[in-house]
Amino acid sequence: MSEFAEALTLAVEASGLSLERIQHHLESRGVQVSQSTLSYWRRGRSRPERPESLAAVAALEEILQLSPGALTSRLGGRRPRGRWVERATALEGIWRDAAIDLGREITRVDRLLPAPARYLSVRDRALIGQDRREIEIRSSAVIEAFEDGVDRMLLAKTADDTDLSPGGIVAEKTCRVGRVRRDDEQKLLVAEIILDRVLQAGETALVDLRLISDPGADSACADRTFLRTVRNYVLEVEFHPAAVPVRCHSFTRSEPGGPDVETGELWIGTTAAAHLLVHEAQAGSVHGIRWEWE
Repeated sequence: MSEFAEALTLAVEASGLSLERIQHHLESRGVQVSQSTLSYWRRGRSRPERPESLAAVAALEEILQLSPGALTSRLGGRRPRGRWVERATALEGIWRDAAIDLGREITRVDRLLPAPARYLSVRDRALIGQDRREIEIRSSAVIEAFEDGVDRMLLAKTADDTDLSPGGIVAEKTCRVGRVRRDDEQKLLVAEIILDRVLQAGETALVDLRLISDPGADSACADRTFLRTVRNYVLEVEFHPAAVPVRCHSFTRSEPGGPDVETGELWIGTTAAAHLLVHEAQAGSVHGIRWEWE
């Protein structure tokens, strides 16, 4: 638990006030903060950083009868991040060789804050065509907001070495695509995904996307790298009935760039599809399916 979370918890307990009463006192001062956000601040699941959140912390010092700065001084410096990424340094560890170029793309986007949200579950379905090449990945995810006011998230898409370009992205009815930055040399696409409504802390939303592929050779793998731990991940690969591989297996890497660890043979059923299920996919890990045509 952070120093701020500990100080806030002790102050709330000492005051004898419930979160509902504290929220009422904040509202009487013209400060809007949900009980869920207050709870997340206490447990260290999120921290106030936006101007309106910092104003709420100053009001809390008064409500909880603390000296000025008793809470705000424990927040420390603002975390370096932009709405395009959870943190540029985290992405540098994920995409390595593309990191410099990714950082360059990120710095071109101004006045954006990160979406304080996490994935609860993700399902990816890769479609492989008759020519053995990947057509697209249809992705459906459930996200949960940590703070009030979450209205967008970040997606970064990389391509295989044999791909002609990073491809494209299409949003379904649950969201829409905002600003997009492409680096064709590094085969990298970074996109802002705007939700269909503004989330309050603890609320969830569905995000449905189509990640369009641009392969230059036979596809042999589908995988996902995780920036944060995801509770449940499902990956399904659906092959064209006229192009079914002879072998299919699941694999994982404990970190990007690390060696593949084969985790089991996968059965390709009568529907010409195979899938894997991962519980608690850890941050920084890679999970995927690989197949052989001959």
